[in-house]
Amino acid sequence: MNIKKILLVLVCLFIFSGCSVENVSNNDISKNVNLIFNRKKKNVNTNAIGYQFYLPGYMTIKNTSEFNKEIYYNGDTYYLYADVVSYYNKTYKKYKINKKSYISKSLNYNNKKGYLEVNKVKGKYYIQMMFNYAKIEGYTSKDKLVDVISSFSYILSSVRYNDNVISTLIGDKKYDLSDNEVYNIFDTKNKNDSNFLDYINEYDNYDNTDELNNLIEKEEIVSDEKED
Repeated sequence: MNIKKILLVLVCLFIFSGCSVENVSNNDISKNVNLIFNRKKKNVNTNAIGYQFYLPGYMTIKNTSEFNKEIYYNGDTYYLYADVVSYYNKTYKKYKINKKSYISKSLNYNNKKGYLEVNKVKGKYYIQMMFNYAKIEGYTSKDKLVDVISSFSYILSSVRYNDNVISTLIGDKKYDLSDNEVYNIFDTKNKNDSNFLDYINEYDNYDNTDELNNLIEKEEIVSDEKED
Protein backbone atom coordinates (compact mmCIF):
# COMPACT_ATOMS: atom_id res chain seq x y z
CA MET A 1 0.00 0.00 0.00
CA ASN A 2 1.62 3.29 -1.11
CA ILE A 3 1.68 6.56 0.83
CA LYS A 4 -1.26 8.09 -1.08
CA LYS A 5 -3.53 5.18 -0.19
CA ILE A 6 -2.42 5.28 3.44
CA LEU A 7 -3.05 9.00 3.67
CA LEU A 8 -6.51 8.47 2.17
CA VAL A 9 -7.26 5.95 4.91
CA LEU A 10 -5.97 8.36 7.55
CA VAL A 11 -8.13 11.14 6.11
CA CYS A 12 -11.18 8.90 6.43
CA LEU A 13 -10.25 8.08 10.00
CA PHE A 14 -9.96 11.76 10.79
CA ILE A 15 -13.41 12.38 9.30
CA PHE A 16 -15.06 9.70 11.44
CA SER A 17 -13.18 10.72 14.58
CA GLY A 18 -14.04 14.41 14.27
CA CYS A 19 -10.61 15.79 13.33
CA SER A 20 -10.27 18.43 10.64
CA VAL A 21 -9.17 16.96 7.31
CA GLU A 22 -7.11 19.98 6.31
CA ASN A 23 -4.67 19.31 9.14
CA VAL A 24 -3.60 15.89 7.90
CA SER A 25 0.04 16.00 6.81
CA ASN A 26 2.08 13.64 4.67
CA ASN A 27 5.40 14.83 6.06
CA ASP A 28 4.88 16.34 9.51
CA ILE A 29 5.10 13.51 12.03
CA SER A 30 4.71 15.68 15.14
CA LYS A 31 1.57 17.35 13.79
CA ASN A 32 -0.06 14.01 12.99
CA VAL A 33 0.87 12.55 16.38
CA ASN A 34 -0.67 15.53 18.17
CA LEU A 35 -3.86 15.39 16.11
CA ILE A 36 -4.36 11.67 16.61
CA PHE A 37 -3.69 11.66 20.34
CA ASN A 38 -5.97 14.67 20.85
CA ARG A 39 -8.99 13.00 19.23
CA LYS A 40 -12.11 13.05 21.39
CA LYS A 41 -13.29 9.61 20.25
CA LYS A 42 -10.98 6.63 20.38
CA ASN A 43 -12.63 3.54 18.95
CA VAL A 44 -11.53 -0.03 19.60
CA ASN A 45 -11.98 -3.13 17.44
CA THR A 46 -9.48 -5.68 18.76
CA ASN A 47 -9.45 -7.73 21.97
CA ALA A 48 -6.35 -8.80 23.88
CA ILE A 49 -5.69 -10.20 27.35
CA GLY A 50 -6.73 -7.43 29.74
CA TYR A 51 -7.01 -4.68 27.13
CA GLN A 52 -8.53 -3.56 23.85
CA PHE A 53 -7.23 -1.33 21.09
CA TYR A 54 -7.97 -0.02 17.60
CA LEU A 55 -6.18 -1.80 14.76
CA PRO A 56 -6.33 0.11 11.45
CA GLY A 57 -7.96 -1.94 8.69
CA TYR A 58 -4.83 -1.96 6.55
CA MET A 59 -2.86 -3.76 9.30
CA THR A 60 -3.18 -7.41 10.31
CA ILE A 61 -2.38 -9.45 13.41
CA LYS A 62 0.32 -11.90 12.38
CA ASN A 63 0.73 -13.70 15.69
CA THR A 64 -0.43 -13.46 19.31
CA SER A 65 1.46 -14.59 22.39
CA GLU A 66 0.06 -13.59 25.76
CA PHE A 67 0.18 -9.78 26.01
CA ASN A 68 2.20 -9.44 22.82
CA LYS A 69 0.92 -9.14 19.27
CA GLU A 70 2.88 -9.21 16.05
CA ILE A 71 1.40 -6.71 13.62
CA TYR A 72 2.08 -6.97 9.90
CA TYR A 73 1.94 -3.87 7.74
CA ASN A 74 3.27 -3.04 4.30
CA GLY A 75 6.04 -5.63 4.32
CA ASP A 76 7.20 -5.11 7.90
CA THR A 77 6.38 -6.73 11.24
CA TYR A 78 5.94 -4.68 14.41
CA TYR A 79 5.51 -5.76 18.02
CA LEU A 80 2.83 -4.51 20.39
CA TYR A 81 3.13 -5.21 24.10
CA ALA A 82 0.93 -4.05 26.97
CA ASP A 83 2.62 -3.95 30.38
CA VAL A 84 -0.40 -4.81 32.52
CA VAL A 85 1.80 -5.24 35.61
CA SER A 86 3.01 -1.64 35.47
CA TYR A 87 -0.54 -0.53 34.71
CA TYR A 88 -1.89 -2.44 37.70
CA ASN A 89 0.76 -0.98 40.03
CA LYS A 90 0.61 2.46 38.36
CA THR A 91 4.39 2.36 37.91
CA TYR A 92 5.89 5.00 35.65
CA LYS A 93 9.40 6.09 34.69
CA LYS A 94 9.96 9.50 33.11
CA TYR A 95 11.36 9.52 29.59
CA LYS A 96 14.62 11.36 28.99
CA ILE A 97 15.01 13.11 25.63
CA ASN A 98 17.77 11.56 23.53
CA LYS A 99 19.42 14.30 21.52
CA LYS A 100 21.31 11.75 19.40
CA SER A 101 18.11 10.15 18.09
CA TYR A 102 16.53 10.93 14.74
CA ILE A 103 13.30 11.65 16.66
CA SER A 104 12.93 11.86 20.42
CA LYS A 105 9.90 13.33 22.15
CA SER A 106 7.76 12.84 25.23
CA LEU A 107 4.04 12.14 24.87
CA ASN A 108 1.56 13.55 27.37
CA TYR A 109 -2.14 13.51 26.55
CA ASN A 110 -5.15 13.34 28.86
CA ASN A 111 -2.98 12.53 31.88
CA LYS A 112 -1.41 9.58 30.08
CA LYS A 113 2.26 9.59 29.20
CA GLY A 114 4.82 7.96 26.96
CA TYR A 115 7.44 8.68 24.34
CA LEU A 116 8.40 8.39 20.70
CA GLU A 117 11.97 7.60 19.76
CA VAL A 118 13.34 6.80 16.30
CA ASN A 119 16.94 5.80 15.64
CA LYS A 120 18.69 5.12 12.36
CA VAL A 121 20.22 1.64 12.33
CA LYS A 122 22.10 0.33 9.28
CA GLY A 123 19.95 2.19 6.80
CA LYS A 124 16.66 1.35 8.54
CA TYR A 125 14.69 3.33 11.12
CA TYR A 126 14.02 1.69 14.46
CA ILE A 127 10.78 3.07 15.97
CA GLN A 128 9.95 2.76 19.66
CA MET A 129 6.65 4.28 20.70
CA MET A 130 5.18 3.88 24.19
CA PHE A 131 1.99 5.34 25.63
CA ASN A 132 -0.38 4.42 28.43
CA TYR A 133 1.61 1.30 29.45
CA ALA A 134 1.68 -0.14 25.93
CA LYS A 135 4.53 -0.11 23.46
CA ILE A 136 5.04 -0.78 19.75
CA GLU A 137 8.42 -1.14 18.12
CA GLY A 138 10.05 -2.31 14.93
CA TYR A 139 12.12 -1.37 11.90
CA THR A 140 10.96 0.44 8.78
CA SER A 141 12.30 2.55 5.93
CA LYS A 142 12.43 6.34 5.91
CA ASP A 143 9.70 6.68 3.28
CA LYS A 144 7.29 4.76 5.56
CA LEU A 145 7.96 6.69 8.77
CA VAL A 146 4.99 9.07 8.54
CA ASP A 147 2.54 6.26 7.80
CA VAL A 148 3.91 3.87 10.41
CA ILE A 149 4.14 6.40 13.24
CA SER A 150 0.63 7.68 12.46
CA SER A 151 -0.65 4.11 12.57
CA PHE A 152 1.18 3.45 15.85
CA SER A 153 -0.45 6.59 17.23
CA TYR A 154 -3.93 5.30 16.40
CA ILE A 155 -3.21 2.01 18.15
CA LEU A 156 -1.58 3.38 21.30
CA SER A 157 -3.99 6.27 21.78
CA SER A 158 -6.90 3.83 21.73
CA VAL A 159 -5.62 1.29 24.30
CA ARG A 160 -8.29 0.62 26.90
CA TYR A 161 -7.65 -1.65 29.89
CA ASN A 162 -10.06 -4.06 31.56
CA ASP A 163 -9.40 -3.60 35.28
CA ASN A 164 -11.40 -6.68 36.26
CA VAL A 165 -9.38 -9.00 34.04
CA ILE A 166 -6.08 -7.42 35.08
CA SER A 167 -7.00 -7.69 38.76
CA THR A 168 -7.67 -11.39 38.20
CA LEU A 169 -4.33 -11.86 36.46
CA ILE A 170 -2.17 -9.83 38.79
CA GLY A 171 -4.14 -9.72 42.03
CA ASP A 172 -4.50 -13.50 42.19
CA LYS A 173 -1.00 -13.97 40.73
CA LYS A 174 -2.19 -16.09 37.83
CA TYR A 175 0.45 -14.30 35.84
CA ASP A 176 3.51 -13.12 37.75
CA LEU A 177 6.24 -11.13 36.00
CA SER A 178 8.27 -10.54 39.15
CA ASP A 179 10.95 -12.95 37.93
CA ASN A 180 10.70 -12.05 34.27
CA GLU A 181 11.73 -8.44 33.76
CA VAL A 182 13.57 -8.88 30.47
CA TYR A 183 11.60 -6.18 28.78
CA ASN A 184 10.95 -2.76 30.31
CA ILE A 185 8.66 -0.55 28.21
CA PHE A 186 9.95 2.56 29.95
CA ASP A 187 13.50 1.97 28.71
CA THR A 188 14.47 2.48 25.10
CA LYS A 189 16.99 0.29 23.30
CA ASN A 190 19.71 1.42 20.92
CA LYS A 191 21.58 -0.33 18.13
CA ASN A 192 23.96 -1.91 20.65
CA ASP A 193 21.18 -3.59 22.61
CA SER A 194 19.86 -7.08 21.97
CA ASN A 195 17.13 -7.36 19.38
CA PHE A 196 13.53 -7.25 20.54
CA LEU A 197 13.17 -10.78 19.23
CA ASP A 198 15.41 -11.96 22.08
CA TYR A 199 12.68 -10.82 24.43
CA ILE A 200 10.00 -12.48 22.36
CA ASN A 201 11.83 -15.80 22.46
CA GLU A 202 12.11 -15.81 26.24
CA TYR A 203 8.65 -14.42 26.73
CA ASP A 204 7.15 -17.16 24.56
CA ASN A 205 8.53 -19.84 26.89
CA TYR A 206 5.68 -19.21 29.30
CA ASP A 207 3.34 -22.18 28.73
CA ASN A 208 0.07 -20.92 30.24
CA THR A 209 -1.27 -19.22 27.10
CA ASP A 210 -4.50 -21.24 26.90
CA GLU A 211 -5.48 -20.35 30.44
CA LEU A 212 -4.71 -16.68 29.83
CA ASN A 213 -6.64 -16.60 26.57
CA ASN A 214 -9.75 -17.60 28.50
CA LEU A 215 -9.49 -14.26 30.27
CA ILE A 216 -9.68 -12.17 27.10
CA GLU A 217 -12.56 -9.76 27.45
CA LYS A 218 -15.73 -11.22 25.95
CA GLU A 219 -17.92 -8.14 26.18
CA GLU A 220 -19.07 -6.60 22.92
CA ILE A 221 -16.91 -3.70 21.75
CA VAL A 222 -18.87 -0.53 21.11
CA SER A 223 -17.07 1.13 18.23
CA ASP A 224 -18.23 4.67 18.96
CA GLU A 225 -17.79 4.54 22.73
CA LYS A 226 -15.95 7.52 24.15
CA GLU A 227 -12.80 6.96 26.15
CA ASP A 228 -13.24 7.42 29.91
